[in-house]
Amino acid sequence: MVAAMTDSVIVDGPAPGLRVLQREVMHWAWSPDGRWLATADAVDVEGGTVVRVYDHADGREALTIRGREALALAWPSSEHLLVIRSQDLGSRAVLHAVPDGGVMGAAPLPGLTRARARVSLSATRHPDECAARALVTPGRWPGGLRENVRQRSAYVLSLPELAVIAALEPDTWTALPRLPHVRPAVATLSPDGELIAVWLGTPSPSDVARNDTGSLWLVPWSGGAPRRVCAVGSGVESVSFTDPSRLLLQSVFGLGVVRDRGDLALVDSGRAMVLFDSRLAAEPDDSAGWFGAQGSVDVHPDRERALLAGRQLQGARYVGSLHELNLGSGLTPALRPAALAAKVELGVSAAYTGDGHALAVLCGRAPRTALVKLWTSYAGGELGGHPGWSVLLEGKKPREARVARAPGEVGLTVSWRVDGKALRRGSLTPVAERLAWITRDALRAAPTGRDGDS
Repeated sequence: MVAAMTDSVIVDGPAPGLRVLQREVMHWAWSPDGRWLATADAVDVEGGTVVRVYDHADGREALTIRGREALALAWPSSEHLLVIRSQDLGSRAVLHAVPDGGVMGAAPLPGLTRARARVSLSATRHPDECAARALVTPGRWPGGLRENVRQRSAYVLSLPELAVIAALEPDTWTALPRLPHVRPAVATLSPDGELIAVWLGTPSPSDVARNDTGSLWLVPWSGGAPRRVCAVGSGVESVSFTDPSRLLLQSVFGLGVVRDRGDLALVDSGRAMVLFDSRLAAEPDDSAGWFGAQGSVDVHPDRERALLAGRQLQGARYVGSLHELNLGSGLTPALRPAALAAKVELGVSAAYTGDGHALAVLCGRAPRTALVKLWTSYAGGELGGHPGWSVLLEGKKPREARVARAPGEVGLTVSWRVDGKALRRGSLTPVAERLAWITRDALRAAPTGRDGDS
């Protein structure tokens, strides 16, 4: 563990092995090797954003990049930082070399005008290799008639030369058709970078997800015919590949019997089959498979298991809940859900350690603290004799804390949302984030009886 430094915004936390970033950020991302932490400050009064890169080893600010408002950050490799920034009538992608900050390429993205962007990358076999392609889409991607809905464009970029090789527009791209009403969509790039997986919601007269089932499509970005895989999901927020043929879909809310609902579905695209759908697995009066709008999902490093943490409705109140599901057999429950004592408004979350030997569970505690406990395994429960790590959720009105697996020496990252303080064109920034992390050495020091954890 690096000792606290007065000249660094990265300082030691109250527990051994806990480090804290004393700055609010709008976006953040770890490099694949865990050495660099990239953050984007809140938007200033002039509409600009400072992107900062910190060296995790000593906490120093290694790089500062000023520019227009940052919409997303991504690491195609441990030496390449991709920044999506707003500009007039669209956005702009800029690829920087790290740590010197040189611009390796830039590409305009006209029509990408949403406040947040999504970036998905093709897979690499090593952190030092650069991903070959990137897909950039709006954070929410509805399609509709140009005269009724503002233009929503997405782009496929080649890397590291950074060139636009495909523009996906609702008026021309058949996978996101023009319709009289809004049709929400979520997309991600396949591991080989050749296909785009797109979830399309049911058309509706407003930009609100409906309870009707949407559909999953696979589309060659180079212009081939789209293939409909199956009907699945409702209000889907994210789509990700667990392997080259299986996709995991997470819903964050639905307008059914209970408003605060989160669902999960696993699809085998090769066989066009829904292997698991929590909306269908649960009885109408049973909360099994529902984990709340702010629930978290983490896939085990071996891609055979998934860990769900969130909240379930019991009677008239929500309680914390933890599930482990088997991906290999179609997301069947490995054991019964575990109940968690937590203040759910402050967050319930879980993630595996880097090697999958253990898992960390976060529970919100009154008045505004997150307690992170190390579990030997889902079946083994909490690690005896280890108090865990208490993280003070600093900031104005903190909420929605969560823990995530992080690479390299980082171990585990804890993040939580706060009301922003920076001015943005004369108004308060609505939401910012704070970060802390538990180092790998701290996880190793816990008496798990295993050699290292991440």
